[in-house]
Amino acid sequence: MEFFFFIDVYADRELVDYYILTFRLDSLKSVEVTGEKGKYYIRKVKDWEKFKEEAYDITLYELGEEIDRFKDIETALREAYRTAIGEAVRRGAKRIVPAIGFGNPPPEVVERVYPEKYEFEKFPEDLDAFLDRIVKETFMEPTKEGRDDDEIPF
Repeated sequence: MEFFFFIDVYADRELVDYYILTFRLDSLKSVEVTGEKGKYYIRKVKDWEKFKEEAYDITLYELGEEIDRFKDIETALREAYRTAIGEAVRRGAKRIVPAIGFGNPPPEVVERVYPEKYEFEKFPEDLDAFLDRIVKETFMEPTKEGRDDDEIPF
């Protein structure tokens, strides 16, 4: 079965999402899979060593164009992240972190292969209180009555 991972990184607040790593697996015993709209995604790698053994036909793409082939999924993931990080550096990013989500490598995989030190913000325990705080702390300049925000003043 063929799978892919989006090798996305955040360059400050901008998403670098040019890179996709595709691969095949001999069996699904080493992974936990979820389906969405007829496609299947790896949610969790249960057995890293078995996963590495069973992954083959590993190809890295940039914007749909093949840029490299690999025999080892661990090496492929590290190199793919290095490539994405290099693009983020070229953009002048000060903070670069891997994206985590649907289609990205599971967090336990990212922890193994991401070539830089990173730290994720903890998800807030009380989401409502967190969002209330953001709304209260966000400064918005009031607009003049009767004029749209995007209207050009003459």
